Amino acid sequence: MSKTNRRDLLRLGGAAYLGTLFSGPFALKALAQAPAASPQMQHDYSGWEQLYRDKWSWDTKTRGAHLINCTGACPHWVYTKNGIVVREEASKDMPSLAGVPEYNPRGCNKGACGTDYLYGPHRVKYPLIRTGARGEGKWRRASWDEALGIIADKMLDTIRDHAVDCISVYTPVPAVAPVSFSAGHRFAHLIGAHTHTFFDWYGDHPTGQTQTCGVQGDTAETADWFNAKLILLWGSSPAVTRIPDAHFINEAALNGSRVVSIAPDYNATTIKADTWIHPKPGTDTALALGMAHVLLRDKLVDVANVKEQTDLPYLVRTDTKKFLREADVVQGGSAAKFYVWDTKTKKPVLAKGCWGEEPPGGRPAVQPAYLGRNTLTFPDGTLALGDLDPALEGSFKVTLKDGKSVDVKPVYALYAERILRDYTPKKVSEITGVAEKAIVDLAKAYGTTKPAMIISGGGTNHWYWSDIEIRAFHLLSSLTGNEGRNGGGVNHYIGQWKPVAVPGVLALSFPQGAARHRFTQTTIWTYVHADAYDAMETVGIDTRKYLRASLDQRMMPLYPREGRDPKVFIVYRGNFLNQAKGQKYVLQNLWPKLDLIVNLNLRMDSTALYSDIVLPAAHWYEKLDLQMTEEHTFVHMTEPAIPPMFESKHDWDVFALLAKKMQDRAIERGMSRVFDEQFNVSRDFSTLYAQQTDNGKLESVAQAAQFILDNAPATKGITLDMIRERPQRFKANWTSPIREGVPYTPFQFYTESKKPWPTLTGRQQFYIDHDWFIEMGVELPVYKAPVDADNFPLRFNTPHSRHAIHSTFKDNVLMLRLQRGGPLLEMPPGEAKARGLRDNDWAEVWNEHGRMICRVKIHNREPEGRVTMCHTPELYMDLIEGSTQSVCPIRINPTSLVGNYGHLLFRPNYYGPGGTQRDARVQVRRYTGVIPS
Repeated sequence: MSKTNRRDLLRLGGAAYLGTLFSGPFALKALAQAPAASPQMQHDYSGWEQLYRDKWSWDTKTRGAHLINCTGACPHWVYTKNGIVVREEASKDMPSLAGVPEYNPRGCNKGACGTDYLYGPHRVKYPLIRTGARGEGKWRRASWDEALGIIADKMLDTIRDHAVDCISVYTPVPAVAPVSFSAGHRFAHLIGAHTHTFFDWYGDHPTGQTQTCGVQGDTAETADWFNAKLILLWGSSPAVTRIPDAHFINEAALNGSRVVSIAPDYNATTIKADTWIHPKPGTDTALALGMAHVLLRDKLVDVANVKEQTDLPYLVRTDTKKFLREADVVQGGSAAKFYVWDTKTKKPVLAKGCWGEEPPGGRPAVQPAYLGRNTLTFPDGTLALGDLDPALEGSFKVTLKDGKSVDVKPVYALYAERILRDYTPKKVSEITGVAEKAIVDLAKAYGTTKPAMIISGGGTNHWYWSDIEIRAFHLLSSLTGNEGRNGGGVNHYIGQWKPVAVPGVLALSFPQGAARHRFTQTTIWTYVHADAYDAMETVGIDTRKYLRASLDQRMMPLYPREGRDPKVFIVYRGNFLNQAKGQKYVLQNLWPKLDLIVNLNLRMDSTALYSDIVLPAAHWYEKLDLQMTEEHTFVHMTEPAIPPMFESKHDWDVFALLAKKMQDRAIERGMSRVFDEQFNVSRDFSTLYAQQTDNGKLESVAQAAQFILDNAPATKGITLDMIRERPQRFKANWTSPIREGVPYTPFQFYTESKKPWPTLTGRQQFYIDHDWFIEMGVELPVYKAPVDADNFPLRFNTPHSRHAIHSTFKDNVLMLRLQRGGPLLEMPPGEAKARGLRDNDWAEVWNEHGRMICRVKIHNREPEGRVTMCHTPELYMDLIEGSTQSVCPIRINPTSLVGNYGHLLFRPNYYGPGGTQRDARVQVRRYTGVIPS
């Protein structure tokens, strides 16, 4: 019997490979062994049995993971026979937590197709150099030496002719593959290039949570869903976007929990809910404030929690709308200390734990990147009120340092008055379309059920005013005392954003310290360099005015500086072009500015197609890396099931080779040392390879991975061998302790240990008295209608797909067979009929920002006045023109440009403007042009 080995597989492809596979160790017996002349004779069809048996035999079993922007982080086994990966499956060995259902098995339909990218036609096998126009798909094969030489020379040219900050490196989500992520960041750090944010750019960052809580974001691991007695799925459909974790919702329901789905459309998770609340798109803040009205009216408020844990007792001057600060009252007082009114002494008293107060021993040396500030060295009980009884109601007079008096009111009094006046169930019903009784019933259920949890997703996070929505959700949670409780709180799940072992990632990425690194805010970078148009002047918002002020005052960073354009763009582990809002402007205005676009990729995606040089990256099953997530509290790994095929390489190795090539070229060209004026440092390119590998200490991927584990409190003491044995639970986490056998839920350092919140006020902060917030009328969370800057009749909705992770797997044949085989625009029957469109017709979708041409699917679940298309199909898929991002502009909310207000400051992926695509509006008509055959 012939044997198929790895060498045969590399030589063969597609159908030829399948033919060899089925004639080798997986051979079928002859289906008809009898002579053709004897049709009545019995035939032996048992060959399929052996085929099935052989699939379940293997030579080696290795750890596997899918290193893409997916929050699942599902541990897998990868099975190899004769040097060929034959299948993957969930490892089913994640440790259990007490009292909740287990995580095992953990996987989804996409992960089960992981081998398709290993052996499929999408694979980039060799270095490629463009020979036609960008996007034309004309290439020639090159050697690694040639490709790296071109890249190194172009970077040195750019440094000589422009500046080092004109070199840009983009790679997202360190949590899914921190070694790969660190490779490019370390290289950029050492040469002085700039790197990018991504959490905000993707629209995944919960800006309102940062504004309220002073954290980049934090959330409960999904096993904690089971502990909730009431679950509000608010703009979230776990059955579609959290497939490995959706079972916790069903198990909670079976355990007696009530599940409420809040979404405009009847989605795949709604069908499992007890109640469906369907507000008009973009009106969720009004619904939340209508619920708050009922909580206040019916006295369903946890007053003790509000007084201790929030800024609602803080005093606000009625003359300026600003907090009453110590600097107002005391000569030389702090502008970052604030007052409450003590009902016992009838005097203003400084609140403990404000930004202007330092812990005993002074400011801690360590500042976690994900916190507004480090308050964890404050003593336990700092927030405890003791004999202090802060007023929530009333108006008081305070004498200022100049002898004048001013009227002040608690934030609670100001806000309650507004909520009770403006957000009655009747008024909210008119805004949202939700019945008054449904609003009241939902609010009463939320106010009387403990613990109650809000699970939010992209349905609420991708709006221009999404920050207010999240602030309103936190208001509900704080009013009812649900924050920091297992089974409670506001839990945000979009994107793979939480590298729990972040200190180790930072140490590997930025050996000279993050303060000596150039970070650019990607939304701003794209908006400026693509000269994107947002049409916001039509609704009275001058984006560029606020942006100029933010950049001039260095609140937010933009590179290159001094009005220079980026010249070299290196992209890896992310499909930048395909994900780019304002895609038309990116291709028309940004792309021509770039002298060289390099893409390191395992497949030919849209970014690769529009690049100049494409380098072959190792597949997930050909490399070693770690993986972690916010959805569970375990670190696991992938490791090589087979060596990298063709000429592909691990990202860590690629950047080490690029460092060596740039070092050699720099020496040849007399550029061994380059002075970096911004950091006042002379960069030594003659030792670049030694710096990249730390003189050989970080030469291997395994060394780099262990370095991350060793340099983070959450993973210190965990080894790669331990993770190979089984996934390991973190030893620490961001805002709560890790407790043996108990699901992680955030913010217990503040709610239980009563340390100050990492905000300006030291509490959950609902009143933001920054001038821009006051100017825009959002110093408190209030309802703002969706932005209608596009004068077109249909709201354009771009959710995530159950058949893909962003653009990954969008081109997978098995996933396409579960749909209609390509991108679709879902339309409600009435809107389709009005335009003479039938199911599967080609339609043109357009607005002033761009257009796309795709097929139509008529769907009853889609509300009138809206069309939906799952976001970011590849540009080369079943589309005559454009994509979802063609009609989605880049819109920057000025509130996210603030960077000089306590906890509202720029740190990469901590705070900054993001994606707001759901406000886009379009028109649709039948396409009458030529349809490609």
